[in-house]
Amino acid sequence: MVDRLRQSVLDGLRRPGDRLDETRLGRELGVSRNTLREAFRVLAHEHLLEHRPHRGVFVRRLGAREARDVYATRRLLECGALREAAVRAAEVAADPVRAQRLHAEWVPVLADVGGAVAAGEEARATGEWEAVGTANGRFHLALARLAGNDVVDRTLRGLLTEMRLLFVDVAGARAVHEPYLEDNARIAALVAAGELVRAAVVLEEYLLRAERHLVGLHASDS
Repeated sequence: MVDRLRQSVLDGLRRPGDRLDETRLGRELGVSRNTLREAFRVLAHEHLLEHRPHRGVFVRRLGAREARDVYATRRLLECGALREAAVRAAEVAADPVRAQRLHAEWVPVLADVGGAVAAGEEARATGEWEAVGTANGRFHLALARLAGNDVVDRTLRGLLTEMRLLFVDVAGARAVHEPYLEDNARIAALVAAGELVRAAVVLEEYLLRAERHLVGLHASDS
C-alpha cells in the first residue's frame, strides 16, 4: 500500500499541493483509515507528504529554496563519496591483498555505473524520458557506492526520491534529464580510468549547473 501511494506521488498522479482525503483515498485503494494513516506517516518521514494542522495531509510542494538545499547536500555527499573513494584506493595501493579486495568490491559498482550510462542513452534513443531519469538516479547512486558507506547510500537515496517532487512540478522529464547524459558518460570514463578526484571536480560543476537549471525551471513556472 505504501509503495502504491508513493509511486502515485512520484509519477505525478497526485500533484504537489494536492490534499489527500482519507475517506476518498481509502475507498479508492481499498484500505482502512488506520492503514492509510500509517502510509501517510511513512511518506511524511520520507518528506513526500506533510501534515498541516486542522487541514489534513498534502503532497509536499518544493520550490527553488528546497532545490538549492537538496543540491547543496548532494554536492557534499556525492563529491565527498568520490573523494573518499580516491582515499580508499590510495590507502590500499601498496598492499596487493587489500587492493584486490577493494577491486572485487568495486567491480559490480563500476559495472552499474557503466550500465546506468548505457541505459540512459538507450532510453534517449527511444524517447523514454522517464526511463532516462531512472537511469540518471541509478548512475548517481552507483557513484556514491564507491565510498563504501551505507549511510551515504541511504541518505542519497532519500534525497533522490525527494527530488522527484521537484521534477514533477516542472514541465517535461526531457528538460530535466536529457542535458546531463554526456556529463554522466564523461564522469563514468574518469572513474573507470581511476581519476576519482578529477571525477569529483567534474561532478561538482555538473551539480551546480543542474541546480541553476532546475531553479530556473521552477522560477519560470511560478
